[in-house]
Amino acid sequence: MDEFEEFESYLYFVLGRSENTTQSYIKDLKDIKEMLNEKSFREIDERDVETLINRMKEFYDTTSINRKLSALRCYLKFIARQKNETELLKKIKKIKNLKDSREIPKVPDESEITSKIEGIPISGFESVRDRLILELLYGSGLRVSELVNLKVNDITEKDIIKVEGKGRKQRFIPISTEAKKIVPIYLDERRKINPKTDYLITNAKGKKITRQGVWLILKRYGLYPHLLRHSFATHLVQRGMNIRNVQVMLGHSNLSTTEIYTKIAPNILKETIVRSHPLSRTKFKIRNEPSST
Repeated sequence: MDEFEEFESYLYFVLGRSENTTQSYIKDLKDIKEMLNEKSFREIDERDVETLINRMKEFYDTTSINRKLSALRCYLKFIARQKNETELLKKIKKIKNLKDSREIPKVPDESEITSKIEGIPISGFESVRDRLILELLYGSGLRVSELVNLKVNDITEKDIIKVEGKGRKQRFIPISTEAKKIVPIYLDERRKINPKTDYLITNAKGKKITRQGVWLILKRYGLYPHLLRHSFATHLVQRGMNIRNVQVMLGHSNLSTTEIYTKIAPNILKETIVRSHPLSRTKFKIRNEPSST
């Protein structure tokens, strides 16, 4: 029996959680288990939780971290109550959510990221694959979970990527010019290792790459997933893209989630309004109120 099978049934049938929420909890727990290096959930202590949070900060924003911590607390309560483990219940109370300041991390300049990407040679399977990974994450703003689940036929002939995001919602994103150039080169290299999967990105053995595998690749270049996604959105806003278009590209359900990027460069947004709004194009000036006689 799968480690989380009973917990999954508990969430769905006892707590009445939706199918999407239930699957999100299970996915979060599997992510946490990887980060804990397979250590038993019952054995984790405060130091493990602190290490876990610091590790998650490398890859996730505050909202995502708090969601994962919520899943962890819920699961620990479940197993503690099953075995009447009071000590474990005490540990749970010490697992606190991070304060969500709604701030986004500082992102590198465009040139800093593009120089790292362009520094990866387009030769040999691993180098070409790494180059494509960075091109897709930075050029299209994909989440790592979306990247690893891309299939070869998800890149259409019209240079559009079909992405399945959170809640299995599909969206269609233009592939960047550079990524478009890399794809056929990568697929040629990929054929040489006899891939055993239809998924686009594979490891050196031809199997679907894992999120952990992508994290390790990005770490090699001094990058991490959410930094690339934030940089993608930040640089689009800085170049004047409409915030609603950025929302669609990122796959955000609520505009409020995307609006955090409007804090990045108010001067640039002001320039966009001056350049684009019809009232900013009028030639007349606002007259002063007539003075009283």
